[in-house]
Amino acid sequence: MTSPIQLARTYARSYEASSRKGKGTILDSLTEATGWTRDHARHQLRSQSHQIRAGVSLDAVVDRRRIKPKKFSSSAQRALELVWKSSGRPCGKYLEAGMSDCLDSLERHGHLREGRHGYSSSVRKELLGISAATIDRYLRDAKTGDRDDSWLTGTGAGMRASFPRQRMRSLLEPEPGYFLVELLTIKTPTGEDCVTVTFTDVEIGWVQTKTFAPGTQVVDMLAQMVRGVPFVVTGILLPPAVPDSTITTWAEASLIEIHCTSDLRQGPRVPDRTFSGLDLPLGTPHATDAAIIRVNGLWSALADRLNHFMPVKNPVGWRLTPSGVRRREYDQPRTPVSRLLASGILCPEQTRELCEKSQGLDIAGLTARIAELKSTLS
Repeated sequence: MTSPIQLARTYARSYEASSRKGKGTILDSLTEATGWTRDHARHQLRSQSHQIRAGVSLDAVVDRRRIKPKKFSSSAQRALELVWKSSGRPCGKYLEAGMSDCLDSLERHGHLREGRHGYSSSVRKELLGISAATIDRYLRDAKTGDRDDSWLTGTGAGMRASFPRQRMRSLLEPEPGYFLVELLTIKTPTGEDCVTVTFTDVEIGWVQTKTFAPGTQVVDMLAQMVRGVPFVVTGILLPPAVPDSTITTWAEASLIEIHCTSDLRQGPRVPDRTFSGLDLPLGTPHATDAAIIRVNGLWSALADRLNHFMPVKNPVGWRLTPSGVRRREYDQPRTPVSRLLASGILCPEQTRELCEKSQGLDIAGLTARIAELKSTLS
């Protein structure tokens, strides 16, 4: 099979001697055969003409890009793909920020061992020094044809996207404790409402989700969600139609502020990706209860992976580019648990418990559990 360079060498002499119209015909033929643009084809034809006059043989023409040595070893690339799949297939920007935590978890639970499949301390050093752009470039082949969208199932992702977080963070206290509340209602075949509640901390991105059985009162849902948060909840941001006297009384007794999100919402509602690809098999009451148990197991595994291993970034202001365009500025991506520990709101006992839980989590096991539960719910 003739290579594009060989075709360019074949056409080079006739191209140089042709008229303007003839050169156009040659360019048409070459671009159609190789897929090159006309500019690139013209450059290659001229380059081959110079090489012919200089007496350079075709065998001596080397594409330096193809033989350029890679900066990272093949062992590092294999380990990178393992880390990427184990962490839920995030993009390079967030995988770079969470690389250290992911490697620690994989090493603690035996998924990456010294001397196994070429992994070593030098490979770890390579992975910790790899940039986001290089991660995306090395994973390009792995992403081709990969249809696993488990990383898209991020609780609260759509809800966070539907609010101007910079404005919210400027209105609220700059510490963890204020939560956005999202309620999703699923109608069962019996006509009852099965409600899923998502809590998302505005400051640190901590996420908690739970599905409740039909007939559960909203105030009871909120109380259970607040009890499940491992730090003090100081305020909740509810949808406009939710607050009532019962919720207000409970919030006052619990010393929790209630805010309405109607004045913070901008633009149309962005669909929440939390429930994409999930189909609760809600039939008989027994099937409903079993489905709720499974989906709550999924929410728990997702929340652990997001809170302990997936970095988030917060908007910190605006800047002007040299051309005068306003661009949003963000802080460095950090995991919600690291932001929580750095906030200083936890007592020593809470800090110890949270650190022990983080060290005990197996990110590869969480991802496998998420995939297993999703397969039973889809």
